[in-house]
Amino acid sequence: MRRKGLIYGMLIVLGLAAMASYMFNYQAAEDAELTGEVQQAEQDASGSGDSGGQTAGLEDEIARTKHLQEERKRIMDEMVSGGIAERIENPAGEPFVYVMEPFYRLTKSEQSSLLNVIWSYYITEDRNANVVTVYDNATGQEIGTYSQAGMKIGEE
Repeated sequence: MRRKGLIYGMLIVLGLAAMASYMFNYQAAEDAELTGEVQQAEQDASGSGDSGGQTAGLEDEIARTKHLQEERKRIMDEMVSGGIAERIENPAGEPFVYVMEPFYRLTKSEQSSLLNVIWSYYITEDRNANVVTVYDNATGQEIGTYSQAGMKIGEE
């Protein structure tokens, strides 16, 4: 009887390990798609993308990644709850984010990645919301923007 219980216990552990492996692989696939969005944004910013087909390419990318909207929203909510941003809103098709001090401690790549998530979220729902304006929460001053061309913070 004890041996039978041990076998059942091992089967349960193996089943849980298989489920965990599946979830990690599923999350890795979603992360890869979000990474692809970031790489596309960086490519667009460097000018190595096809400028003639940007609109068609954008529509294709939006259609291809629309299923990521819940994940984008979750990341945006975590930015607010984690103290990176005070608020992220889109009144009248003009999205903005008020960033807090921890945002400045991120690398430029990390900042760009987070702003890309916000931009991707809003452009998917409203094609006119094509620029995210970034404000400093402490001063209320505009510090930059993020668009299909990439992040422009601290530039003239």
